[in-house]
Amino acid sequence: MRNDYIHITLICDKSGSMYTSKDDVIGGVNKIIDEQKANKEGKCTVSLYTFNEKVEEVFVGKDVNEIGEFKYSPDGLTAMNDGLGIAIDNTGKFLAAMKEEDRPGKVLIAVFTDGLENASKEYTLKQVQDKIKEQTDVYSWEFLYLGCDITTSKAADDLGFKYKTYNSRSNLRKGYDIINTVTSCYRSMAATGADSATLAMSFCDTLNEEATKNTEDFENEIGQKISNE
Repeated sequence: MRNDYIHITLICDKSGSMYTSKDDVIGGVNKIIDEQKANKEGKCTVSLYTFNEKVEEVFVGKDVNEIGEFKYSPDGLTAMNDGLGIAIDNTGKFLAAMKEEDRPGKVLIAVFTDGLENASKEYTLKQVQDKIKEQTDVYSWEFLYLGCDITTSKAADDLGFKYKTYNSRSNLRKGYDIINTVTSCYRSMAATGADSATLAMSFCDTLNEEATKNTEDFENEIGQKISNE
């Protein structure tokens, strides 16, 4: 494994309810790509998926420096289980095709959504739960749930996400900033020659701190706590 290499899989809700946030989603994804292009430390690859009632694989395992601008036009329903299931499976295939010594030292899967599952046909909740648990427990992937204008953690909890964060539509890009922060911190620390255990601990601590702070800001904005009901 290469400690100086991080892979990110982005899974973006493209259902109709996201239409009013279209420009912020495009801006958020493009900001991740642009900032990681500017970072010359180590290696970063990205896979990108969108989902409404169908799942679109935009690209898989592209070097961040080869990625163009993100195009996105929301409509339709919300097949989140399918989006997650397909993205997890295909990310696994992408990594399995590499030699062990060439694989990334850290993998982050991030899903952006403003709603609940209502249209999946290929994957059940239980299947996605099992996939998230296996990739977390066996392969040490990290999973981040970014909820937009969502005030309950139930959907993320049911899926088994360890890291969850929430923000309003007016502050949508703050969620994307978390990915840039943790990725940049990982790449900078890896460049110092830190060992894999130190890198993993630092990554998880930073991810937890950033996600928690973002959620607290959202709770202060709306005047209530995120419930688990």
